[in-house]
Amino acid sequence: MPSIQQLRYLVAVADTLSFSRAAEFCHVTQPTLSMQVKELEARLGSQLVERTRARVFLTPVGSEIARRARSILAEVEDIREIARRDDPNALQGTLQMGVVQTVGAYVLSLAMPSLRGSFPHLRVVVREDRLETLPRKLSDGVHDVLLLPDDPNHADFTSVRLIREPLHLVLPADHRLAARETVRPEDLAGETILTMERGHRLHDRIAALCREVGAIHARDYAGTTLDTLRQMVATGMGLSLLPALYVRSDVLREKLVVARPLTRGAPVRDIMMVWRRSSPRQSTYALLAETIRTCLLPWEEPEQQG
Repeated sequence: MPSIQQLRYLVAVADTLSFSRAAEFCHVTQPTLSMQVKELEARLGSQLVERTRARVFLTPVGSEIARRARSILAEVEDIREIARRDDPNALQGTLQMGVVQTVGAYVLSLAMPSLRGSFPHLRVVVREDRLETLPRKLSDGVHDVLLLPDDPNHADFTSVRLIREPLHLVLPADHRLAARETVRPEDLAGETILTMERGHRLHDRIAALCREVGAIHARDYAGTTLDTLRQMVATGMGLSLLPALYVRSDVLREKLVVARPLTRGAPVRDIMMVWRRSSPRQSTYALLAETIRTCLLPWEEPEQQG
């Protein structure tokens, strides 16, 4: 039968598609990892990984075994957690946290110092990924918790809101609206509004606001990151609406662009921490969520009317 360690090595190869990076992640030498993967293939009587000079990828059988291995490894970690329940230092070990680019860096920049101070024996490993793949990876045990923009509404997940975050208008510093402290939504009529590419929830909410106030939703330009949108605004391609935490982190120090809150009706998003309902670490995750939420409370803005 495969060993737990061999399954870990296979999952690492599946996640990195590189034997060298997988070995680094598992803290072993590359020859050791390669040998263990070959032994796993021999035990199972099937090729799991295909290597060429240019790339590494899993065979269909290897992909399916790696998917099941993630669930097994998650169950093993759950067994360890059950054994640690009575340990006064239970908030220790490794926490695998999956995040999206539009959330992770800005939330964790505020929360990580407090997490390290409150839980010195807990190692938080953060992995950025696409929003559409994170729930599946949480189910498969790749991640222990997720930081997401909005509730995934999954029956097998527990979701806790950390902060309700409005979007702020970001515009060139020499724009006619830049001199105002706040901007009325109707003042955006006729303005070109840049958004994330289609598929992001921010895209849909900003598009709805554009329709409501008569702004021009730019369809020929779309950003892939918040930084791209900020740079597009700086070059005069249009205005944008960006999350408040990002504004405080990366926009307020800019000279070419400024940010202004809307007087009412600003699109909002809920930043959520999510984990599996079946995990025995429920109390640990709830405590972590409360710690992060406390860090974010000073940055939460009153909900607008209208």
